[in-house]
This record gives sequence, C-alpha cells and structure tokens, in this order.
Amino acid sequence: MASGNGERGLAAMELALALPLILALLLMLVEGAGAMHTYSVISDASREGARLVLRAGDTSGVGALVDSVAAQLPGDDLQTTVVLDGGGQSVTVEVSYAYEPFFGVGSGLLGLLWDVAPILRARTTMPLP
Repeated sequence: MASGNGERGLAAMELALALPLILALLLMLVEGAGAMHTYSVISDASREGARLVLRAGDTSGVGALVDSVAAQLPGDDLQTTVVLDGGGQSVTVEVSYAYEPFFGVGSGLLGLLWDVAPILRARTTMPLP
C-alpha cells in the first residue's frame, strides 16, 4: 500500500513541475498565432495598396484601401507609407502596425518581455508598367 501512495505523490510532483512549462508553451503558441495573423493582414493590405497604384496610377486612395483591408485589426495604430521609386519605375507600400498582444502590453508575466507594443511592418514593392 505504501508504494501506491508514493507513486501518486510522484505523479503529482511531476505534474506540478511540468504544468508551468506546458502553460508557457500554450501562451507562446496563442501569442505567436495572433502575431502571425496580424502580420498576414497588414501584408495583404500593403499588397492591395501596391496593386491599386498599379491599376490607377495614383497614390491618393492607398491609405483608405489599406485601412479598409485591415479594418479587422483593433485600434487605429495603422500607418501607411507610399513611395514611388526610381522616377516612377516601381512603387513601394509599407504598412506598419503597433501590435496589441493578446495578453496585454506591460501586464503580468508578459510585461517582462516588453513594455511597449511591438511594431509589425509589411512592405510590398511592385514595378510600374
């Protein structure tokens, strides 16, 4: 009988040691998935902005298009920069966004990692016809 109790105690101790690591991995997975989704959205927005310049030949509507493509992102920290390079040979659209972590900036354990929102940037360059 005594060996059964000792094995249960050992299993509880193993769980107590492994559970924080498993939870940390789960939190990193959730945060990483959120960051990848956000980057995918701003990458699509920069690509669509460059396509608009290719089709229209004008940079005036790029900001509004990028804002509409990235409307699902929380906050209003989206910034768009449009540059015509090489005397009109190519267009570069850069979209930057202050990523809002799922578990918050500067709060809890993740506050040890960063105290300001990380900036995600996506840049698309396309040649003009």
